[in-house]
Amino acid sequence: MKILKISKENGIFQQILSIKENRNKRKVLKKFFVEGVQNINDALDNDWEIDSLFFTDFNNLSGWAKNIVNNNCTNNYELTLPLMQKLSDKTDTSELLAIFKIKEQEITINSKNPILLFLDRPSKKGNFGNIIRSADAFNVDLILYSGHSVDIYDHEVISASMGSFFKVPFKFMSSNLEFETFIKNLKIRFPNLKVVATSLQAQKPINKEDFTSPILLLMGNERAGLGKYYYELADSIVKIEMNKNIDSLNLACATSVFLYEINRQRRI
Repeated sequence: MKILKISKENGIFQQILSIKENRNKRKVLKKFFVEGVQNINDALDNDWEIDSLFFTDFNNLSGWAKNIVNNNCTNNYELTLPLMQKLSDKTDTSELLAIFKIKEQEITINSKNPILLFLDRPSKKGNFGNIIRSADAFNVDLILYSGHSVDIYDHEVISASMGSFFKVPFKFMSSNLEFETFIKNLKIRFPNLKVVATSLQAQKPINKEDFTSPILLLMGNERAGLGKYYYELADSIVKIEMNKNIDSLNLACATSVFLYEINRQRRI
């Protein structure tokens, strides 16, 4: 095992920092930053490959961290504490930080009664991460997202997902045509697939919709809601009934409510 010591903000350190903070750099290098025991464990458990590991003093690492360093063929860097503190987002600086390689995911839907979730231009990192976590909790088979959204590989998205990022498949829809083709192929495989859009102006409340068949749930942007185009693809439009003094929910909360209702109906 080789360890390269870094004591100043040299070229290697700047590249690490740029992978963490710059989406274009992540896209070009096909690498992304991961922090947190849960995130690193779930990444490894789901066959994501480590590129680099960072720590301050190998001898003072916990058994968990030493095991990861010893059992992954990777680039190992020993950083000074100030450099680790600059990289870490935690108040108590993490003992181990990692760069993972972006991998091409094979999109396979194994369920005979899948739940698919589509996000239209998600714009808030924390929301996106929390939605991924809810998708994992409520049996979502695939997350789709489109438009000028936040980068799903952003470290804040991954941190908010609490490890679920590595367990739920996702796919970016680059155009309306790609999305329409995807739905068309889905309906060939699942003839009873229902595309359900969400809107505050809908007449049908969530509990009056039948979610027991294969579902593609369409959720809108935090500010603008779901784009008009997507309503034209929907088989049904539903809403969450709320106190009249509240006009909307946080996107992550609203998505969780819908996913809970889908699962509730399927348990009856």
